[in-house]
Amino acid sequence: MELSLKGSRAELHHFGDSQKGPRFMHRLEDSISILRAMAGKGYVHWIVTFSGGKDSTTTLIVALETALLCSELIERIDIVYSDTMIEIPLIRQFALSFLKSVESMERISRLPMYYHIACPNVEQRFWVCLLGKGYPPPHQRFRWCTRRLKIEPVENALRAFVKPRRTMILTGVRFGESRARDTRLRQSCRRGGECGQGAWFEYSSRLQAAYVAPIVEWSECDVWDFLQLHAPALGYPTRHIEKDVYNGRETRFGCWMCTVVRQDRTMEKITALPQWSHLKPLLDFRQRVKELAGCPESRVLRPDGKPGRLTLATRRRLLDELLKLQTIVGMEIVSSDEIAVIQQYWEKEGS
Repeated sequence: MELSLKGSRAELHHFGDSQKGPRFMHRLEDSISILRAMAGKGYVHWIVTFSGGKDSTTTLIVALETALLCSELIERIDIVYSDTMIEIPLIRQFALSFLKSVESMERISRLPMYYHIACPNVEQRFWVCLLGKGYPPPHQRFRWCTRRLKIEPVENALRAFVKPRRTMILTGVRFGESRARDTRLRQSCRRGGECGQGAWFEYSSRLQAAYVAPIVEWSECDVWDFLQLHAPALGYPTRHIEKDVYNGRETRFGCWMCTVVRQDRTMEKITALPQWSHLKPLLDFRQRVKELAGCPESRVLRPDGKPGRLTLATRRRLLDELLKLQTIVGMEIVSSDEIAVIQQYWEKEGS
């Protein structure tokens, strides 16, 4: 099915005076118009990828509010939360509680919504790769975590839900998040995608589904204003996100064990709060793993003399420390299933 977003604004009714009101309301109007146009073109099955971040939260709310306006067209809405299993605990807690709140909202209860949590296969989980297989902690030249922990689990979930040429996958990507993200978006437009009409669109022939970013042209301020001023009036619990979840706007979402960044400012900000200070040992452990991996004696040398995977002794020591860490912070970090697989790798290596 071919689709062009060009002209969709003129074809659809716009509510409100475009010359009045806050800017985020005009952004919202554009996003709703685009999604309604997509539904009218036959994309009646929506999959919303959700991380719990401000952008994916905004995207989910925009999708649900649009679905209410054209509910007669919508066959199904699948909300997919990607759980890497090493998410920052506060952020993971918010994401799951937000989904529960949405699920219980009476005003959207008539929508055909389904909720899913996409987790990596046990063989691909962080601790199995690090401690079982001996992968060094992820870094810029060997960022093995993203595809295994996030991309593949979500793609597997999408394949199970996609209805060829009837599904659109909604993401919260925006221009202005990073130079790399902007470059990827513009490259996709040159390959046949579309942007500039209030949203970003690309058709995936591999999945036979449309990828749509309805808030791609929203600024960060637009997103925050929407979450703090408009979404709460609709019943969504978002007014507290900036203060209680992000602890300010200069905060990234991600994994507490992220070793790609030099300094984890997010965890530093979170553990500085009295109610989350008990999580500081997580921050200390992340730094220990990073430093330990930098020691030559902790790595097996490859044939070319460069450091390779972590030694078995190092991995055994780290697992012991990880199990103690669980007791200290009072939360499960590594599951019994993961420990069993880790030990299986150790047995194969020792044989």
